[in-house]
Amino acid sequence: MRKTLLFLFPIFCFGAFVHAGTPVIITFEDAEIGSKGGVVSVWDAGTIEVVANTYTTGNSSEKVLRVQKASYMGLYFENLPLPAGAETEYAKIKAKYLVVGGTDINYPALEIYSAPNNNTMEETEKIGSLPWANLWAKAELGVWKTIEFPLSNSLITPVPAGNLILKLVKDDCEYLIDDIELVPAPSASSVFTIADFETNNIDDALPMKKWYPEDGTATVKANPTKPAEKSAQIVTSNYDAMLRTNVTLPTGKTLADYEKISFDVYLLSGYENNYKKMEIYVDGNTVYQDEGYPAQGADDTWITKEYMLDNVESGNSFVLDLGISSPNGNYYIDNIKLYAKTDTVTIVENAKTSSVFFNNNTLYLNNSGNVQIFDTNGRLILAKQNVTTLDLSSVSRGIYIAKALVDGGVEVIKFVK
Repeated sequence: MRKTLLFLFPIFCFGAFVHAGTPVIITFEDAEIGSKGGVVSVWDAGTIEVVANTYTTGNSSEKVLRVQKASYMGLYFENLPLPAGAETEYAKIKAKYLVVGGTDINYPALEIYSAPNNNTMEETEKIGSLPWANLWAKAELGVWKTIEFPLSNSLITPVPAGNLILKLVKDDCEYLIDDIELVPAPSASSVFTIADFETNNIDDALPMKKWYPEDGTATVKANPTKPAEKSAQIVTSNYDAMLRTNVTLPTGKTLADYEKISFDVYLLSGYENNYKKMEIYVDGNTVYQDEGYPAQGADDTWITKEYMLDNVESGNSFVLDLGISSPNGNYYIDNIKLYAKTDTVTIVENAKTSSVFFNNNTLYLNNSGNVQIFDTNGRLILAKQNVTTLDLSSVSRGIYIAKALVDGGVEVIKFVK
């Protein structure tokens, strides 16, 4: 099993140990076919082996780990220790899954542990659970999906020291797993928190963008998973009703100094939160709007949403509106943040190991994301949201830069057309 330490320059370093705060990706490219790739089956249930990847759409890896007859087992990653207090060093855990088949494949849950050995999955070691595993409801066979678990949502803090265990709560389920990743937390200096509602009082009414007073309410409530903390509950009875926040940035800053916006959402089951548009406005101007009517995520679990800020201009102060446009919405929003632009980016020279690569007039993203194409003079040529491929056949021959937000991370590649 290979551990890839990705630094912010175009060099890939491989090692056997995790260094605190260092980006880490576990792949199986160097493992032998038929081996277990350094993964241990908790309780010795089911079977696991490294196999050739025949599902390359959405994951260009040559090798992946196959799990057969899951039998409620956990996968113990021998070379992926989580340090005590990992939530202060890492933003989230990510992994790619693909369900192959079986008789028990629908509506799974994923449990996440930090365990000191390979034969326990105790409640005192359980740091999180994702209903549906954010993967599928009625299983989509042969489709790569990415799960993300924000470590800020850990059920236990500080996170106990131990090795990562991922347990898909299924009996007879065959699936593939790849690219298990620890994503470092951004430096505090690069993040501006717009609102986390901790200084508000419970039941405080918050401003809203809406057509009529009865269209919706925004109210400070206890966090649905951490009652000691606070979040904003949004209840709507008409489209285009969403949370409104008056924002003042640090002195000397404008929105053009920030690269992306993120916030957490928690969708209450029983309401029309899914298959509706997520929308973001600045001073009444559309910054982002979903194409079509996508699923926003699994119910009754916190999900982190991240969106690029493309050519957005404002002064030091502005009005921010964001939320799901629904006539029957009921959901929570928390931790609205802006991320500053950085001068240092990861440049990958058209590498297919990247999340983004160019081939035969098409730019490919391993998962749905937002992408911008620039020429070498920095001029924006093309921009698309929520795409997995981008047809560039109409673009003239030359050298271009692709900047993409994929799986919550920003990646930049240079390619020749």
